[in-house]
Amino acid sequence: MTIPTRLCIVGEIASKPQWRKTNRGEVRFFARIKVVARREQPDGSMSGPAESFHNLVAYGHPAERARTRLRYGDVVIAAGFVREYEYLSDGEERDGEEFVVNWWGHEAWTTTYSVDRTHPPTALPFRRRTLSRPAALAAATARTVAVAR
Repeated sequence: MTIPTRLCIVGEIASKPQWRKTNRGEVRFFARIKVVARREQPDGSMSGPAESFHNLVAYGHPAERARTRLRYGDVVIAAGFVREYEYLSDGEERDGEEFVVNWWGHEAWTTTYSVDRTHPPTALPFRRRTLSRPAALAAATARTVAVAR
């Protein structure tokens, strides 16, 4: 079995976040994100840190969460996918890309935050597995008694 992975981006919100409704009435979040990354060179060495700027968009629930929690300068980790699109600029058709967010959170290394644990956990605590059939329970008990002697 392989480990499930996600495409993620880590960066700083580099523009004032914008919200609007789509034609379908869904909330859309948009901001520019600054990513600082080192890249491997053809000779195997690593380049110095280089900045790049990208479009970051979210729809629905992730966008609603971003409305009250994200602002300019926040460092975030976002999971999602890259979507390519075409647009017109000065009468020319151009290619663009944006990172569409399915999930996001503040980056814990650079963000000071507190955890609110006033609500009970949603997951049930771990419980030991019990034998439900009386015959299986009796057989297990008999084996335990035999081993103990």
